[in-house]
Amino acid sequence: MENKNKTQDEEMLTDIYKNCRMGTESTAKLMPDVKNDGMRRVMGEQLKSYQGFSARAAELLAQHGTAPHDATFFEKLPAEMGMAFSRMTDTSDQKTAQMMINGFVMGVTELKKQLADTPDVSEQTACLAADMIQFQLGAINDMKQFL
Repeated sequence: MENKNKTQDEEMLTDIYKNCRMGTESTAKLMPDVKNDGMRRVMGEQLKSYQGFSARAAELLAQHGTAPHDATFFEKLPAEMGMAFSRMTDTSDQKTAQMMINGFVMGVTELKKQLADTPDVSEQTACLAADMIQFQLGAINDMKQFL
């Protein structure tokens, strides 16, 4: 059973790490086009939060003897293409806020599903996932003001 928990922890931590890295990259790509200074500031804070969560996930993975891995090119491709297509048709701050909200909603949904599917993860992993969910829910509220 302990080995199963370790694998579930590693899978969840790896997913958290990958999602944070993708969030970091996406936010960094979108920020230069944002015209609203307040929105750019909020996105900068979200970027720092993503970086902090990815560092926490990497630290917990290291405790399991596992190195973090970024998402592969093919894992990133759908998000990259969707973001590029959306930006081709609308580069407004409102569209950027909607894209950010959609990303946060997907993150919350995935983490909640993963927590429900793997109830035996360690307390540290579950706590990181719960903290990440709270961050994303707060980020959704933060971005709503820019719609």
